[in-house]
Amino acid sequence: MTSSNNQFKSQYDASKNAGIVEFLSLNIREIFIFRYSLYNFVSTNLSSRYRRSAIGFLWSLLNPLFTMIIMAVVFSTLYKLSFAQFSLYLFSGLLPWNLITSSLLGGSMAIISAEGYLKKVYIPKIIFPLVTLGVEITNFMFSLVSLFMLAFLFGAKLGWSMLLLPVALLLLSMFLFGLIMLLSILTVFFRDLAHILQIGLLGLFYLTPIIYPLSRISGGLLDVIKFNPFYYFINLFHLIIYEAAIPGLFDWLICLGLTVISMVLGVVVFQQKEKDVIYRL
Repeated sequence: MTSSNNQFKSQYDASKNAGIVEFLSLNIREIFIFRYSLYNFVSTNLSSRYRRSAIGFLWSLLNPLFTMIIMAVVFSTLYKLSFAQFSLYLFSGLLPWNLITSSLLGGSMAIISAEGYLKKVYIPKIIFPLVTLGVEITNFMFSLVSLFMLAFLFGAKLGWSMLLLPVALLLLSMFLFGLIMLLSILTVFFRDLAHILQIGLLGLFYLTPIIYPLSRISGGLLDVIKFNPFYYFINLFHLIIYEAAIPGLFDWLICLGLTVISMVLGVVVFQQKEKDVIYRL
């Protein structure tokens, strides 16, 4: 075990001044080598979240379902819209938004929370942002069950566009992974960032058409909303799930562009600063 750790440490030390390509190559190899650790971290996090709960993972279905029903009753009444239709609109935006917020808030603390592991054994630091994303995607998949139950209950139309849902989820996941890599490193150096992020995401929630239809917004506020990068990912899910429509080429390209930017920023910052993290923990 010691010789194995020394081997990984020497690989890591040799890669300190390596370029982006070498950094990616090394981390992809190490993710494969540590894949069982990644699986165990994800499963342990999921188990601990619902430990001593009478119904366990069922809360992953019930929590979003009850939250959505309460919000749908309030806002469908406020907007004078059909409860059945508005609830599907709300839920198809709220599910990916919950994935966004939980991933970014948890991901910003991913490296700090792993301090105990990082100071005792060699584990690639990139594993911990992946653990956060893996846990939240698993919860998202459970929540989708609630959405489909609701859709069938209200007689929603589910077309061929649903086949594109995994593609939309993959794009969003890669976009989030880039941001998580960036935030997990920055939070080590600037601990207040986690609190600032929480406030910022609350503001962005109201600048994202989730609890209101975009058709009800006009003027300058509409332009502000379209500067919100999360709007374009939420719009993908609205189109696929709520409208049962195939997103246009522009919808895919702008999400792909945002994903590339996020991944590049995340990889560059992670590669430049990960070797200094251990001295800041």
